[in-house]
Amino acid sequence: MKRIFYLVSFLAFLLLVPHLPAQGNNVIIGNVRVQLLSTNLVRLELKGPEGFEDRPTFHIVNRGWPGAKFTFYTNGNIIEIRTTNYIVYVPEDATSLDGVRVRRIHVRVLYQYDGALANSVWLPGPTNNPQIWSFADTPRIIPPKWGLTPAPAGNKEHPDTSGWDLGNDAPDVYVFVPGGNYFQLTADFLKLTGPSEMPPLYAFGAFDSRWHDYSETTALEQIDNYRLRHIPLDVLVVDTGWRMGASIGYQPNTNLFPNMPRFFKEAHAKNVHVMFNDHPEPQAATALDPKELNYRWNGLTGLLNDGLDVWWFDRNWMVALKTPATNLKKEVWGMRMYHDITQRNRPESRPLIMANVDGIDNGMRNRPMNVASHRFSIQWTGDIGPGYDYLRRGVENAVHAGVCSMFPYMSEDLGGHVADPTPEGYIRWIEYGALSPIYRPHCTYNHERMPWAFGPQAEIVARRFLDMRYRLLPVIYAAAHENYETGKPILRRLDLYYPQYAESAREDEYLFGANILVAPVLEGLQQIVPATWFKTPDGAPGLQAEYFANEKLSGPPALTREDRNIDFVWSGSSPGAEIPREHFSARWTGTIELPADITNDIVLSTVEDDGVRVWIDGKLAIDAWGPHDSTTSNASHVLTPGKPHSLRIEYQQIEGNAVLQLRADTQGNPSVARALWIPPGNWINAWNGEIANGPFITTNMTPLDEAPIYIRSGAVLPLAPQMQYTGQEPWNPITLDVYPAVQSASATLYEDDTVTTAYKKGQFRKTIITTSADDAAKSVTVQIGAAKGHFKGALMKRAWKLRIHPWEFWPGDLTLGQVTINGKVSDLPVRKLPRAESAMPFGDAAGAPDEDVYEFTLPETRVSKPIQVTVTFQ
Repeated sequence: MKRIFYLVSFLAFLLLVPHLPAQGNNVIIGNVRVQLLSTNLVRLELKGPEGFEDRPTFHIVNRGWPGAKFTFYTNGNIIEIRTTNYIVYVPEDATSLDGVRVRRIHVRVLYQYDGALANSVWLPGPTNNPQIWSFADTPRIIPPKWGLTPAPAGNKEHPDTSGWDLGNDAPDVYVFVPGGNYFQLTADFLKLTGPSEMPPLYAFGAFDSRWHDYSETTALEQIDNYRLRHIPLDVLVVDTGWRMGASIGYQPNTNLFPNMPRFFKEAHAKNVHVMFNDHPEPQAATALDPKELNYRWNGLTGLLNDGLDVWWFDRNWMVALKTPATNLKKEVWGMRMYHDITQRNRPESRPLIMANVDGIDNGMRNRPMNVASHRFSIQWTGDIGPGYDYLRRGVENAVHAGVCSMFPYMSEDLGGHVADPTPEGYIRWIEYGALSPIYRPHCTYNHERMPWAFGPQAEIVARRFLDMRYRLLPVIYAAAHENYETGKPILRRLDLYYPQYAESAREDEYLFGANILVAPVLEGLQQIVPATWFKTPDGAPGLQAEYFANEKLSGPPALTREDRNIDFVWSGSSPGAEIPREHFSARWTGTIELPADITNDIVLSTVEDDGVRVWIDGKLAIDAWGPHDSTTSNASHVLTPGKPHSLRIEYQQIEGNAVLQLRADTQGNPSVARALWIPPGNWINAWNGEIANGPFITTNMTPLDEAPIYIRSGAVLPLAPQMQYTGQEPWNPITLDVYPAVQSASATLYEDDTVTTAYKKGQFRKTIITTSADDAAKSVTVQIGAAKGHFKGALMKRAWKLRIHPWEFWPGDLTLGQVTINGKVSDLPVRKLPRAESAMPFGDAAGAPDEDVYEFTLPETRVSKPIQVTVTFQ
């Protein structure tokens, strides 16, 4: 009876709406086309001036969809188009999208067109149970096959706009109906808009970046400094000083770089790639004027042809690239331009660029990213400060973008751009950077971000964490390819795995890949010096303050008072009515005494803008007289608890911001309390081997040379040899860092040629490694599968080094029984590496920081043959 009813209804519908064409997955109602792309995605399109649009656009790259079965119904003057998952309601004889609705069938969640067309919308996360989500392809502009590069000679298609068709814009909305399945939503989104391209392997190495006027000689010396100090380096960034005039045009500054091709060649000989900054200024009245594209093409490709590796598109603030529409931001438009020029110039290479994140301005998350921007790697968050507030935002922005914008390669100016961090703060930035997608310190003009500039401890910690990062390159690279295939980010918010827990949506911690839990330290030991530490010359609380209505501390003070402590941000105001907002100075005098219960020595530091001088016990301890922007300056004297010290501070404000803070920096290697959520299951503290069984919130007391890192029980982590640059050694042997558990676990070793786009054509190789443990037999089994796939230059043979950590439930000291390889007892030498607190996690040659490990190396064998290794203990 149902079939008869539906047939009658359908025939009645056709009689009522005889003009309704339905072809394939398209239904046209008046001037509206409904494309039923799949059972989870529907397109609502108004006919444009040139008709309905089936070409790829700036935002939409894939038109090939399977379609969905549907039926028609009428309800008054509303036409219903029904699939198994959703219903589309369209007014009869529709002349616009007004009144068009989409309803999720089972939960009655509704999308209704309201005239709003947004090309920048946050995706809901897994904990949001996404039912319906949408964005608009706006402006709907059609690129030619040569993209944002000059049109070929003789082109007659839209010659005034370099081949781009801007004439068929119209409301065009994509409504996703994932039914609460976040992974269905993101799979459809990436299929429609395109994946994030894989960066070359060297982009996952270390960058050195600062705004500094290098010459050819000093730039090459900078590379040598890293090599001499055994600190890894893959990319040297030369900011604006490479060209004449520093910020305009593409003419190299021959006073600094007399022979640019020679410079690139010599940098490459030192195994370092070079990135140049470009602040583009528009050359024509419109974005697609051939004059604009030819100028940009000639300028950028000229340096690429000389040997430059990467362009940094810096958006500018006052003068910037024009775009073809007001609702298309300069950030994403510039990304497309620099990407397309690089790609056309080097069609076989991965078109790596660096650009500003679309929607994050100087570290502040102000709006969602454009739905096309995730395609372009890499991006950074702008000119940020050095403080922990910016570090926290940097972590949260990266974790958020991976889930809610599908962007995996967010980068920070590690250490901050506009001023210097304290040595402690610098170390915390570096620790996060080493366990983030892109490691790139940066700073403002003539400041420094090299590890050795922040003292011996910073250099040691940076070296150790970068060494660890380079060992983890196989983990990072496999995660990058997984992102290309599935959209899963490298920094993974925990609700990707545990959406049933509210704590999993927090963005101050993440999984680095699938098995390493990281919680960067986001607060410091340094604090504003408390008022209780000060006494005036008369013994009263605080300090005696004298303010001068000039910047030179001259003449009698215009204002005298007692200040409780030194924590002033006067920007836009002044210390008092007697003092101007600019061109003033001040002096504070008194004593400072640390409480006797403080267990560590203290070093004072100041944050100042424009200048400061500090005397402790009559000796000049800080000499940072202005003018300069906000900067952190460290005292040369140590304060000992329980002893009073005389103190004099002088301050100078000239123009602009006015800041002065006196801070206390704890010496030694004290610990910071870091709270984090442990997910369900067993997690191994990488530093001490303790087992945390989640879910629960714990607090880690974290010294300065560590960051909270936990490893999923059962994990196996493929590790690379230690290197000073990413291409120094082949990945041979691969170390397998094994953390046994009863449940079987696996990892993928992903390999390709590291630089070309051949991976898109299937030219890559994967090796699956699985592990498990047997409690009764006290054994661990590692299965190394046969490598699947091939690429140019692939190793045909490989050795494997196994590092077996003790299984969490085996009591007491275990001794090695035997090792079998493919069922045969082996006589390979096995080393027992003792626990070494000085060791770093993940394959440090000194041992392991968590527990004793057993280590042995399998001889080279053909990668096409599987290997099974069983290690038995007694």
